[in-house]
Amino acid sequence: MIVFIYACILSLNLIAILLTYHFLGKEMDKKSKGIFIIVGIAVIYALVSFTYWISTKNIDLGESGKIGQNLITFTFVPVNAIIILPFLANSYRLFQAGKLKLIPFRNRCIVLVTILVVLLIMEFFYFKDIQNGILNMLQNVKS
Repeated sequence: MIVFIYACILSLNLIAILLTYHFLGKEMDKKSKGIFIIVGIAVIYALVSFTYWISTKNIDLGESGKIGQNLITFTFVPVNAIIILPFLANSYRLFQAGKLKLIPFRNRCIVLVTILVVLLIMEFFYFKDIQNGILNMLQNVKS
């Protein structure tokens, strides 16, 4: 079961990376695309980790808490990346090509940040329940 979950998480990460890479277009060099993808995923990872930490700081996670944290974090990072990064990449590509002015680019970034904040707020409320479910699942596997 855990192997299947990790395979799904890997697939989600690959989809997030490939979508973002595709939306950056052919004009941008591979180094710049790589930097954009790495920085984007790192920022989302930091935000999801921080949200997880805040939402579960008063929960006794026990010895299996780290596994649950990794499953939750590595599941929600690519999901958030799939929702946010391709659209940001497309806007960034258009901005770099001069096809999108600064004000519309800024407005698109504000909309994407707002969507990301709403996602993180929703995740904040679900992380506690998800954490408890993962802990129960791990205890059933060990039994």
